[in-house]
Amino acid sequence: MTMTKRTRQVLDYLQAIGTTTNRKALVDLGINGGSFTKRISELVSMGFPISKTWKRHPATKDRYVEYAYDLSAGVKATVQGSLI
Repeated sequence: MTMTKRTRQVLDYLQAIGTTTNRKALVDLGINGGSFTKRISELVSMGFPISKTWKRHPATKDRYVEYAYDLSAGVKATVQGSLI
């Protein structure tokens, strides 16, 4: 699978901060929730160690997903037939 510029941006962002949500990605990257979720799915299918955890906002009680990049994983992900 080819990594697009936007997918690379999401990967770099997640590797730099460790965890994020759709809302944080919207504010920090200007990427909407659906597009962000799709980029996360692409990264997971490439083999990157990204997990998701359902959380509940303490004030509103709304549920949301927090994505986490496992920085300790010795990952070998395939992008366009090469390891990164």
